[in-house]
Amino acid sequence: MVPPAKVRAEKAHFLADRQMRRWELQRRSAARPSAPAPCVALTRLPGAGGEEIGQLVAETLDYGFFGREIVDEIARELHVDHWLVADLDERVRGSIDRFVGDAMVEGRVTESEYLRRLTRTIATLGRRGGAVILGRGAAYLLPPEQALRVLVVAPRSQRLERYAKVKRLAGERAAEEFSRVEEQRSEFARRHFGVRQDDPTLYDLVLNSASIEIETAANLVVEALRRRFPS
Repeated sequence: MVPPAKVRAEKAHFLADRQMRRWELQRRSAARPSAPAPCVALTRLPGAGGEEIGQLVAETLDYGFFGREIVDEIARELHVDHWLVADLDERVRGSIDRFVGDAMVEGRVTESEYLRRLTRTIATLGRRGGAVILGRGAAYLLPPEQALRVLVVAPRSQRLERYAKVKRLAGERAAEEFSRVEEQRSEFARRHFGVRQDDPTLYDLVLNSASIEIETAANLVVEALRRRFPS
């Protein structure tokens, strides 16, 4: 049986690649470009089901879905291997007090360079429109006129249970990895954007996946986007 995480990753790659091909066709077209569609900037607490909700939203709206695909985009732009940038992505989200590049061999990417490229990539996605962007500070980077900013939460015990199931972990190992990821995401938002990730005032919509089913939550996001951007 294919692990659920792998299925979601493959689907995410398909949605992102499809949208990028569309943008390329639009760029080559001689027709006057239409106004870009709004984006969904989705932040989620670990194990809250934000990735599943984001993919359902993207499928319903026929949008691109960009999670770790943003890292791929950065890697292509920098002409470095994906594993290198992906590794730095984990580092930069942790509690680090110096540039990673100081200890790297020639050709590696510093934290400041990564964040600059990350910001540019998210800004580009926002200008192109028609994208669901998962995490990476998109909810703090994109202005309200470009995106519906959504936070997905749930009680910690239920998030830990979901995280362990998705990652196929158990017991103490699951709890330790969950706590590490939770701390990394919180520190990433605090260190680089000066915000608390779970501050509800930063978002247009907050969803509790413990009391709202994933499909229902995705439908609420779609409805909120259509009401917020009726055109």
